[in-house]
Amino acid sequence: MDTLTHAASAAHVAGQKYAGPPVRMIVLAGRHPRETDALARRFGMSHKCLVPLDGRPLVAHVLQTAAIHPAVESLAISVEREAFEGLFDVLSQLPGRGIAKLVEARENLVDSVLAAAQDWDGPLLVTTADHALLTPASIDVMIAALDSSDAAFAMAPRDAVLTAHPQHAHPFLEFADGAYASCNLYAAADPEALRAVEVFRGGGRFAGNALGVLRAFGFVNLIMLRLRASSLSDATERVSRRIGQRLKPVVMLDGSQALDVDDDHTHAAAEALLTLRCEPARTSSGPDRLHRALG
Repeated sequence: MDTLTHAASAAHVAGQKYAGPPVRMIVLAGRHPRETDALARRFGMSHKCLVPLDGRPLVAHVLQTAAIHPAVESLAISVEREAFEGLFDVLSQLPGRGIAKLVEARENLVDSVLAAAQDWDGPLLVTTADHALLTPASIDVMIAALDSSDAAFAMAPRDAVLTAHPQHAHPFLEFADGAYASCNLYAAADPEALRAVEVFRGGGRFAGNALGVLRAFGFVNLIMLRLRASSLSDATERVSRRIGQRLKPVVMLDGSQALDVDDDHTHAAAEALLTLRCEPARTSSGPDRLHRALG
């Protein structure tokens, strides 16, 4: 099982020619049915996706990146109906190319993804509304991974993540070849390949959902993973055999791709990194400026 390694490049030019099949991007913007997000509460919003970041709602950054990408012809935002009105304003300001629609979120992650994929028979990308630092180059490499796989998922090595965000607090998945963070970015060759998301049924993140991991890996494989006996590539190969699909890990050397806007700290970090992207001439002082912005 090959591992695709990618360093996200600022040289990607939006509007470049794309010869492949059109892609639908699914953006998961819903909230836990029984919990209110702390960041949303602080900003007086019903949903975290509407929290302001660098002058725009959080989800607008993801949608803008997807909307201007030449491969993405359809956007589906999965969210509870009470957030539709706020998101209509966001959608009205997106570039006019392609189709964007709101899909009512279901009770769990799997059903929300499947509902957002309805009426589409081509490749799919899935990400979250708090992936504000998503780059066009990351979209490129996820689509490219589908040339040799049914589904792909993005991971970033610990060193790359800590370079972009030194105070990264989310847990890393430990493998024999190193530690990785999820980038919350997935690709599927078609809706049928979304069978892979069944691993997530029952709730919880993949890293923290022992039942889901057990279902995918089997007992022996789970023990090997816990003992750090498998590399990322080997572990993916085991899951591929278990679920009967060709899965591929995409290793993102741009560690910012693993930064989710979850709280005040990551909100400040994302805002600082977005500012740095707008000032390429001053990138050499970037890490120092990021540390200052985070206090």
